Amino acid sequence: MVMAMKGRFPVLVAGFALLAASPVLAQSAATTQAATALVDLLTPPAAQKAGLDSQLQQMREGAAIRSMLRNSPQYRAEAAKNQPAFKAAIARMGAMQADALGPVMREMQPVSRQLTIEAYAREFTEAELKAITAFYSSPAGMKLRARQPAVLAGVNRQIQQRFGPRMQAAEKAIAPKLDAELRKLFPSATGAPK
Repeated sequence: MVMAMKGRFPVLVAGFALLAASPVLAQSAATTQAATALVDLLTPPAAQKAGLDSQLQQMREGAAIRSMLRNSPQYRAEAAKNQPAFKAAIARMGAMQADALGPVMREMQPVSRQLTIEAYAREFTEAELKAITAFYSSPAGMKLRARQPAVLAGVNRQIQQRFGPRMQAAEKAIAPKLDAELRKLFPSATGAPK
């Protein structure tokens, strides 16, 4: 068996060499390289890390917990009291959340980056990726990248101004009906009769 493998080994090596030199694999490596350049341009690794660090710091300070609870009347009543113990509890909860989620989020970041590169490499040709990168590197592309968050935030503000009051009114109108349904589901928690 070993003798048979020895005789075939040069053939296998030659076959792999031909495969590695094939235009399809070369194009794939070049496409992946072009996709990596685009991802590096759109989301520089240092900026991505800084964004995650900032997100985790905000979480540690309780921002995510406050956001989850902000529509709760009980939370709003307690928060309005401005009690140091209440603020400290939110900060403790935020720290617990950051400690639990932080390692997973840090592990997700390079995986997300690699999956993005692979998705772009599958979706676009090398030439297309280079053209997209060239656009985003151009003055117009750089302006788009710089201004897009503000433009989208402005659109979101306009949507909120236009539809926010109506959404709040609709939520307020349906609240008693939702509460009644919740009382049916959780009678002991709400104090409603069973």
